[in-house]
Amino acid sequence: MLQAITRRHSRFKRGKRGLSNMIVVMLSLVLVVVIVGNVVLWSYQMNQIDWEKMQEHIDIISVEPMSPDNWTRFTFKNTGSVTSHLTGIWITNATSHQRYTADLFLNSGESVSRTFDNIRLHAEPYTVKVVTERGNIAVLQKGG
Repeated sequence: MLQAITRRHSRFKRGKRGLSNMIVVMLSLVLVVVIVGNVVLWSYQMNQIDWEKMQEHIDIISVEPMSPDNWTRFTFKNTGSVTSHLTGIWITNATSHQRYTADLFLNSGESVSRTFDNIRLHAEPYTVKVVTERGNIAVLQKGG
């Protein structure tokens, strides 16, 4: 009778060991599926961001000083196929480098003129750069 109990007990232990291996394999598969799914999703999102960045094209049409107030009027055109968000304007010359905040949205194909009372142009030659939220830059050089 004691031998029968120990045999059953040893069979039960062997069965548990096989079950634990199956649990480890199943959890490993779940972990692999989650990791691969996240990598695929991240790759898709990065491709979407890169595609949008490539579709964004901004032109600086004109930069005009406005007298007598010393304001500056900028005209921008979005020649790309996505809406652009202009976030910064740089005015540089040989002696100065100034950054100004611009919060301006341009739809595809839209031209916008905006007057900034805080931007004063330097003597020519100077360079105007505008940067978008996606990191694209448009450049206009005046003079020299």
